Amino acid sequence: MQVHVIDVHRLVKILPELQPEEIQVLQTLEEMTHRFKYAPVEEIKSRIAIDGEEVLFLLSKLNKKGLVQRKKERYLGYLISQVGYDALALYDLAQKDVIISLGQPYGVGKESTVYRALDVGNQEVAVKFLRWGRTSFRRVRRLRTLKGKSLHSWMDFSQRAATREFAALKILENAGGKVPRPIAVNRHVIVMSSISGVLLLNISELNNAQDILDQIIQQVRLAYHKAELIHGDLSEYNIFVNENNEITLFDWPQWQPLTHPNALWLLRRDLRNITTFFRRRFRIISDVEKTLARVIANPNEKKRND
Repeated sequence: MQVHVIDVHRLVKILPELQPEEIQVLQTLEEMTHRFKYAPVEEIKSRIAIDGEEVLFLLSKLNKKGLVQRKKERYLGYLISQVGYDALALYDLAQKDVIISLGQPYGVGKESTVYRALDVGNQEVAVKFLRWGRTSFRRVRRLRTLKGKSLHSWMDFSQRAATREFAALKILENAGGKVPRPIAVNRHVIVMSSISGVLLLNISELNNAQDILDQIIQQVRLAYHKAELIHGDLSEYNIFVNENNEITLFDWPQWQPLTHPNALWLLRRDLRNITTFFRRRFRIISDVEKTLARVIANPNEKKRND
């Protein structure tokens, strides 16, 4: 996991030095991943309006910077690296005046890394890099909503996951959900409002554990009824609790609509994860089936009976 932290901060130093022609080469290699793992040099040359020798020189520079990978077996070919893909996303976000600097990470996970950053108004925001397909390729392939003929590489999986998560955050924000405010998405990178508080996993004592659990269940219920979606991977690893004892639910790339054939099973699993954690950590006992019934109960039922 540490490699992601090192690579991105090395990239922050490299990015200002990149020339427009180098960005053009990276963009070309990005497009060619749908046809080639390692794009042949002659094919690369044919797609760029730059002298052939200059293209070779640029590829060599990018390779030394770690932004592309070189392979010479049956033919000489190049592949955009993970850091190169990061470079394109950060370049576009900077060009669009979304962020101006990148800081230390909030944390590093199996499938994403979230960094502190500053926007053009010097306000702190969070920048999330999704790494789907690198560590969880088999599991991602099992998610129906991420399948498709266009998904030829880890970049496609990461980009689709980022786009889906950004869409979910938009829906949840409009529904009044306690989630990070989505600001922008580019390729596999999401920019959102800063996340305050402490990860639930890292909290050993809570004086108001029942209240926190009730807040979580209420947010699951809101997502179910107002946003018509399910988190799909809810646990103590993606819930923050701030100093005012308010929660934030994050990490939504695996969300599913209520129409998903396994929606109820996923919802029950989310609730089991949370209630199990609260029982083990804070001695709060909750029946999963009763909690599930509470979540899916029609909010208008009582009004009709009154």
